[in-house]
Amino acid sequence: MAIIPSTQKFHTVSAEVDTVNRGSKLANSGREAVTMQDIIDSVPSSPSLFEEGTGGATSTQRVGSGTASQTYSTISGGVGNTASNDYSTVSGGESNEASGGSSTVSGGVYNTASGDGSFVGGGDGNTASGDNAFIGGGGYNVASQTYSTVGGGTYNEASNYYSTVGGGISNTASGTQSTISGGQNNTASGYISSIGGGSQNNASGNYAVIGGGTYNIVSGTQSTIGGGTYNIASGSYYSTVGGGTSNEATADSSTVSGGSGNYANGGYSTVGGGQSNTSALEYATTSGGYNNNASANSSTISGGVGNTASGNGSFVGGGSQNNASGQNSVVSGGYYNVASAENSVIVGGSYNNTSTFASTIIAGNAITADQSGCTFVSKLSIKSIPTSAAGLPSGSVWSNGGVLNIV
Repeated sequence: MAIIPSTQKFHTVSAEVDTVNRGSKLANSGREAVTMQDIIDSVPSSPSLFEEGTGGATSTQRVGSGTASQTYSTISGGVGNTASNDYSTVSGGESNEASGGSSTVSGGVYNTASGDGSFVGGGDGNTASGDNAFIGGGGYNVASQTYSTVGGGTYNEASNYYSTVGGGISNTASGTQSTISGGQNNTASGYISSIGGGSQNNASGNYAVIGGGTYNIVSGTQSTIGGGTYNIASGSYYSTVGGGTSNEATADSSTVSGGSGNYANGGYSTVGGGQSNTSALEYATTSGGYNNNASANSSTISGGVGNTASGNGSFVGGGSQNNASGQNSVVSGGYYNVASAENSVIVGGSYNNTSTFASTIIAGNAITADQSGCTFVSKLSIKSIPTSAAGLPSGSVWSNGGVLNIV
């Protein structure tokens, strides 16, 4: 269609005048010449020229019904939509409202973009009330703070600055710059905290991370739970639970790698796995097994059942019901052995006890040390013993016709 030049004139007549041009003087007297600018000036300010609805000055309403009431506000389509702030836009859908400045609702039903620069892509009952908040879609999601984001899902909420919920159900990212990727009923309330997924997880520490699982809690700063269920990382800083069930890392830099019912309660303490194991003091380590307790500083239990390393720097290699209670004492294995003296060693066997005698070594069964600095054995067999004292240092043993001699 050609554009009518603005200098073009039109002739109009009043409604009472017969428009059949008979060329009479009477008909000609009812005509009036106007320009295109006269027509432009005569058009009402409302843009609703072709469809039902209301609009404001410089607003645009193209199709459907609704209200575009502010400067450069736009409703492109749909039913019952409202664009009530400057530069606000509703593209379509039903009963949507863009009430923030430069806000946008692309479609869906009963969605609201009330923050300045906020956006709702679609879905049902979503609210982007923070400035520059974003909701991609889903249902009944809320992005209530500046630059908060909900990608989708249902009943999710991003309620702090730069917080994000990717999707899922009933997740809440309430910490500044916190993130929940998905899952159900998860809460990330710590500063820059993160939850990958799962359900009923809570990351409340600053920089806390939960990879997934269920009912896990990270309350320590920069602490982490990889997964599993009912695990707790509550050390003030850097505590870690890799996975498993009902494990707790409660001290700074403490670690439980996995297993069930394990506790790392000392600073820098570690439990590798197993069940019901405890590393209670600083730098204590329990690698695995069942019901073992490394309860002294720098104590270690490699495995076994019911073993205790209660002396500082003590070690139990394995076995059952062994106790290394002396400082730097060692029980390599066996069962019901007690290395209670400082620097004492029980190689293995059963029911051995170094008592109060330091620097003793026991190899055998049912031996109790009775002096310090000695080695105790049940039986001794010496093979390839020298048969001459020649060249032997002082204190060496040699056989003289079957009789032991000491140089």
